[in-house]
Amino acid sequence: MNPILRKLLGPQQIEYLVVNHLFIIQENSAKVQHYADNPGDAIPGADARMSFPELIGIENILMSIIMGRLPGFEIKGIARFADPKRPLYFDILAIKHEDEQEDVPNKLLILIEDTTEKMVMKQSLIQSANEANLLVSALAASKDYIDKVIRSMGDALLVTTTLGIIKSVNQSAKWLFGYTEAELIGNPLSLIVVEEKLLYQARHRYILSQKEPLRELELICTTKAGEEIWVEFSCSAIQTELEGLYDFIYIGRDITERKQQEIEIRRSLAKEQELRQVKSRFFSMLAHEFGNPLNTILFATKILQDYGEEITHEEKQQYLAHVQSASKHMAQLLDDVRLLSSVEAGKLEFNPAPVNLQKFCSELVESIKISYGKNHIINFIDNELIIAAQKNDRESEKTQDLPALDAKLLRHILTNLLSNAVKYSPINSNIYFELNCQNNEEATFKIKDAGIGIPLEDQEQLFESYYRAKNVGKIPGTGLGLSIVKQCVDLHGGQLEFSSETGLGTTFIVKIPFYQHR
Repeated sequence: MNPILRKLLGPQQIEYLVVNHLFIIQENSAKVQHYADNPGDAIPGADARMSFPELIGIENILMSIIMGRLPGFEIKGIARFADPKRPLYFDILAIKHEDEQEDVPNKLLILIEDTTEKMVMKQSLIQSANEANLLVSALAASKDYIDKVIRSMGDALLVTTTLGIIKSVNQSAKWLFGYTEAELIGNPLSLIVVEEKLLYQARHRYILSQKEPLRELELICTTKAGEEIWVEFSCSAIQTELEGLYDFIYIGRDITERKQQEIEIRRSLAKEQELRQVKSRFFSMLAHEFGNPLNTILFATKILQDYGEEITHEEKQQYLAHVQSASKHMAQLLDDVRLLSSVEAGKLEFNPAPVNLQKFCSELVESIKISYGKNHIINFIDNELIIAAQKNDRESEKTQDLPALDAKLLRHILTNLLSNAVKYSPINSNIYFELNCQNNEEATFKIKDAGIGIPLEDQEQLFESYYRAKNVGKIPGTGLGLSIVKQCVDLHGGQLEFSSETGLGTTFIVKIPFYQHR
């Protein structure tokens, strides 16, 4: 290696490899083994990809660097976990290495920089930030709860002796229970509190323990009219003029309505939790589904911009094809998100019109075959027995006997189900698409595949937005398709059923009622 370069690398403790155009190690630094996937394999004469599998799949890029077409390529955040307690992180930078001797082929210099300390510090900061956010959220939720309790709290006041005899009440207590002051004073709490024994026990626990005032004692009380109400009491004691003798103060509020709303509150909390999970899945999906095509577009446009005059016409077309494919993928994703948002916002309209289902489904199957099913066998079975319209010069009479459905929504339903059947099925497998309209009252669409199936534990959440089954692996997807299908079927007033078994395939059945065309 060039002595000057060796001197520059030394103080920075950067390790290196020098490889030829076949990625065979020509030279390496002493400690480069520390970063190899299999320590001991990164030796001269060995294939660098065996020690650093991160190089696999980017050989064309590395060759472009050796040939001078690219200035360099960097891979950040590589991790090794040989010791779970002490993970190793490093970055790789590949640049062209020109030998001092003339007529010697160019080689590739792979620089390895240890970033463990930086990554560990970053992870620690992220964890601290997350913990702080959780604490802030918990504090906000606690404050919100306390504020709600204060706003809904009543101000009924009762003062009793140690034995529970009422000594004093305020106006709100009289309004709450419907008694006059004379009817309450001198009587035991059992007059209004059905379970006064609980308050009696609470008083004595307080006297014996001398702990904090008792709060949130929810008891059933009866009004003068005989109506049962729920009252939440807080209880505290005050010393009387006699040593060891206490009076007890009860402040209560009517929580009958709150009790009735608790079920609704629990439902709301469950819905909120569900929305948080949906939001989390949404951002995870965006990061994954947009990340890959965006990287493809950025890389391709960078190559075209910087090396447009150097690369061949075929290479330009290839890069442009990558940009077009990635752009279409992102556009489809945006369309799915926009459609789902329109449905959930109630802005997607249902517009039924006459549809020739046999023709519609046949054309759709051909479209699916072209776009998705080149490596699959899609069998379309038509059991349609709708009475054909009589030929007539007037268009209205030609279509009057056809069923009325929303073709746009129907296309979303069938396209998603058929494309899923293709996506999750083995190559060259059979997919069956059956149309049945025998009762002339509804259309039944049955789509059956022999794919990976849906695990039982995922089936309950299958139609939630951004949710994907755990067995999809690296098969691309957004988790929007089946949610869109469900929403479109609901707009038709139809039914959606499915049956599935892991490894044996899935069958979806969609039933959509006909609307009379007028």
